Amino acid sequence: MANNPVDVIKTKMQGVDAAKYANFMDCGKQIIAEAGVMGFYSGVGPRLARVVADVALTFSIFGALKRQI
Repeated sequence: MANNPVDVIKTKMQGVDAAKYANFMDCGKQIIAEAGVMGFYSGVGPRLARVVADVALTFSIFGALKRQI
């Protein structure tokens, strides 16, 4: 949750509308102007679902390998 704002800025700067942002700070200012502070948490649901699935898979694989070794 803490790094979601940075991820939102990164994603916007890599997207189709990347040319409308001058730099990292400009992108952040535009997000605040358009959507407010909560704009930094757009897409947090799918991102958390991906992270949960990734961590669950990692722990499952680790546990299986630990039992075999």
